[in-house]
Amino acid sequence: MGVAAALGVGGRDLSAAIGGISTTTALDRLDADPSVEHIVVVSKPPAAEVAAAVEKYAADLATPVRFALLGAGQPDLTAQVEALLGDLGVAVPEWPTWGDPAVRSASGGSALRGLFVGGTLCDEAMLLAASTLGPIRSNIPLAPELALDASLVAEGHLMIDFGDDGLTRGRAHPMIDPTLRLEHLGTVAADPETAVILLDVVLGHGAQDDPAAELAPAIAAARAARDVPVVVACVGTSTDPQGLSRQAEALAAVGAEVHLSNAAATRRAVALTSGDAR
Repeated sequence: MGVAAALGVGGRDLSAAIGGISTTTALDRLDADPSVEHIVVVSKPPAAEVAAAVEKYAADLATPVRFALLGAGQPDLTAQVEALLGDLGVAVPEWPTWGDPAVRSASGGSALRGLFVGGTLCDEAMLLAASTLGPIRSNIPLAPELALDASLVAEGHLMIDFGDDGLTRGRAHPMIDPTLRLEHLGTVAADPETAVILLDVVLGHGAQDDPAAELAPAIAAARAARDVPVVVACVGTSTDPQGLSRQAEALAAVGAEVHLSNAAATRRAVALTSGDAR
């Protein structure tokens, strides 16, 4: 459909401490742009009172605003995109996948391990997975008691955001420097408790030139060690410099099951973990 503008306001803007200052400023600027026909606000789980205030603010704008705010019981981001397409009178596409469907080994473990470079994608995956699998440990936990320690290792289900501040001090973001995630991929693959590995790949400017060049061999090694299923959300487009199809096909070639939708990838990984995959 085309995007007139994409304004990043920071992952903490809808927190109680910040109060949505940048979001309301962005809404004003987009509302004043006659080329903008519809606005979508995407956010990690916000402070409830801030979300309510921003939604009230948006109600007075001339441009329609859809809120895609992650949270328990809220629609996932793919569902929000589909709803937006409905608002615009555009048919919802069949979201593509690549590779043969992953198969859960009968001798596999019982835990889902997610290793993410995108914090919002990690949040979305945790919200979706927790509704079926129960508590998930993380360095960006949904509840304080689920926080991982500095080792980033724990029993049970876990998801790690390698782009969190605590893991990027003195090093580039993992969308640029994947070293830490690749090291941890080997760790979780070797853990007999790991049933399924869930990964994300984010394409575009400001990311690795060819993320699959390093990730594909690491996935191949992980599968060679224990034949653990690997599910990947590859988020991007055909016009991204890395090439969506080229990246997805390279990952599928080493045995990963690749989805364009992060929500679909997460649900597939959950189904494999719980033994409900068809």
